[in-house]
Amino acid sequence: MPDLAHIANSIATDPLAGLLLVIPFSLALIIPCERVWWIHAPVALAFLVVSVIYHEPRHLAFDSYLVGFFAFAAVCRDIPNRPLLYRVGILWFAACTVVAALIFAAYREPQLPIPAQTAVVEPAISA
Repeated sequence: MPDLAHIANSIATDPLAGLLLVIPFSLALIIPCERVWWIHAPVALAFLVVSVIYHEPRHLAFDSYLVGFFAFAAVCRDIPNRPLLYRVGILWFAACTVVAALIFAAYREPQLPIPAQTAVVEPAISA
C-alpha cells in the first residue's frame, strides 16, 4: 500500500495525477459557488501561479484546466437556476478536462540524440 509521501510526490510530479485530483475538487466547489461565486477565482489563481512558477512545460495541461477553473466564477454568477448551474458546471469542467487531456497527450518530450558508437581500436599484437 503506498504511503502518503509517495502519493504526495506523485501528485507534485505527475501532471495527470494533479489534474485528476483537481477535477473532483472543482466539481465539489460548484455547490458553494451558487451563493459565493468568487470562491473559484482565488483558489484557481493561487494554483495557477504555483503551477506556472514551479512546474515544467508538461504541466500546461494542468494550467489550462486551472484557467477554466478560474473563469468558471464568471459563468456561475449569471445562472439563477440550480439544476442548470450543475449541468453547466459539469459540462464546463468536462470541456476543460478534455482540452487539458489533449494538451497532455500532444506533448512530446524532447528526444535526446543517440550518441554515435565510438569505434573501439584494439592494439595490434605483433608476433
